Amino acid sequence: MTHIPPFSFQNLQYNLPDHRIASFPLAERDHSKLLYYKGGVMQDYHFYDIINLIPAGSLLVGNNTKVIPARLVFPKDGGAAIELFLLTPLSPDWSIWEVMAGNRRKFKEGQQLSLISEHNPDIELTATWQDRERNIVKLGVTAPYSIPEALEIFGKVPLPPYIKREMTREDRDRYQTVFAEVAGAVAAPTASLHFTERVLNNLDAAGITRSYLTLHVGAGTFKPVKTELASEHEMHREQFFITSGLLEKISSHLKTESLIIASGTTSMRVLESLYYIGAGLILGLSNPAEIPADAGFDPRYKEIELMEAIHELQRYVDKIGGSLGGNTSIFILPGFDFKICGGLVTNFHQPGSTLMALVSAFAGEDWRKIYNHALDSEYRFLSYGDSSLLVR
Repeated sequence: MTHIPPFSFQNLQYNLPDHRIASFPLAERDHSKLLYYKGGVMQDYHFYDIINLIPAGSLLVGNNTKVIPARLVFPKDGGAAIELFLLTPLSPDWSIWEVMAGNRRKFKEGQQLSLISEHNPDIELTATWQDRERNIVKLGVTAPYSIPEALEIFGKVPLPPYIKREMTREDRDRYQTVFAEVAGAVAAPTASLHFTERVLNNLDAAGITRSYLTLHVGAGTFKPVKTELASEHEMHREQFFITSGLLEKISSHLKTESLIIASGTTSMRVLESLYYIGAGLILGLSNPAEIPADAGFDPRYKEIELMEAIHELQRYVDKIGGSLGGNTSIFILPGFDFKICGGLVTNFHQPGSTLMALVSAFAGEDWRKIYNHALDSEYRFLSYGDSSLLVR
């Protein structure tokens, strides 16, 4: 039984012309436009102005996941290539993956696909089905190389499906944040693509605290919504990691009621999941770090106070060594009670998507004013597009 309300995705539709979708990044990351929204008022800036819009003493939390070259293209003699899009690693050494397979019918049971480096013929990457029915493949590489090393050699940047062009050498750098550190994502946390070392240094100088979490963005972030009602949509699940240092900063800022800003919807998913992990520990749930889609609407949590939940989570993470990994499927849509985030840095999202549901939940019906303003003011949309800073 789900507690998700019967919200209709039809409420999140708007007209997005193809020419407003950014196919390439700007020459300079922090020169993108920035729409600032607070208290119903909208103003236009550039991203480098963000240091003047975030109050001193605020906490800004980014996602330090690193995009891997997750597209592998295996040429076929006299036919279309077979493409494997790596989705989820199922082994610590990355040898076993859940995949999406393009031209799948040509990839037979028992067949071995192979890629050999032009520059070093000693390096070969192979792929075979481990479980064709469940779309699980086994990757192999010649010693002494590792699978991650082989992916850097043979893999391509997994650009979103709405960017209808081949990747370029520039994408390897630009479809990655300047603070990317922990490899594992197959899509970028695009809200943070605008940050530069200059902006980060200026934020530090302005007295704004920065911290990071890790959420490995999956291909599910682009999963099209095929149901009318949110309660019928299967929300995607993503792996996250948090540290006791992050929890300490969050606790401190919650106590002083300082602004906590999520850089990106991915960071917001994790930050808003923290309360439910702590509350789950108090309630004695069997796996509190596995956050279901309907957690935000589950009445079991209503009796647990926010600070009580955060302190319980802090105690638990300290006890197990200072870091915690889990998975969140949390579905943020209108009616969601935001416990932690008072601000959101985010790009402009596809109509009728789960990301639009999150923005609608955060900004209320004003999301239409925000998006109409962005369309009227020639903002660029989606992953390589412009940015916004929304403050509740």
